[in-house]
Amino acid sequence: MLFFLILLITYILITGILFNHLLKPRQPDFSRYFSPNQKFVSQMEGLSLIVKKVENNWAYCRAELNPFAAGPPEHIHEHFDESFTVAEGTASFLINGEKITVQAGETIVIPKGVPHKPFNETAKLLIMDDVTNQHPSMTASFAYGLTNIYSAMDKIGNPQSPLNLLALAAQGNDFDTWDSKIPLGVQKALRWILGPTARLLGYGK
Repeated sequence: MLFFLILLITYILITGILFNHLLKPRQPDFSRYFSPNQKFVSQMEGLSLIVKKVENNWAYCRAELNPFAAGPPEHIHEHFDESFTVAEGTASFLINGEKITVQAGETIVIPKGVPHKPFNETAKLLIMDDVTNQHPSMTASFAYGLTNIYSAMDKIGNPQSPLNLLALAAQGNDFDTWDSKIPLGVQKALRWILGPTARLLGYGK
């Protein structure tokens, strides 16, 4: 038993140092990776994301939430404020546990560190798009992470599956989205530990 425990700890340390530091995944040149009107879909969240442009490492996006779409789990971003402008429909948000609605023509900016969750309570398609391009939607790095995580989670097919943790861990700690109910340090440690194995298992793409 002790032998297997030592073997496990050794594996975690070696793969953690190797894949999180020495061979850390490189992000692409976002100006080449993204193209205008490139679309990414999360069946699980009922969400489509269309990247309009990437400028100065910020992504300007159009987001569409299907009727009665649950949206993403409640989460926080550690390093950036997230902007939402409603173009059509009515958006619902949980912000710090309080529900608010945002109407067409209105913009809401969620400060970094604030728990939030967008969703659609209506029978109409919800479109969030700042047509003036005054407010970037998110960092290009975060948008890149979403392009990977959407397909991985749709393959898993169950929002409650622990395999989703592997899909998140495969993106590493640079993927700036975090569960609002779990201490940030715990999540970062789990991603560091699980990330190398998750990437070896193919959850990185």
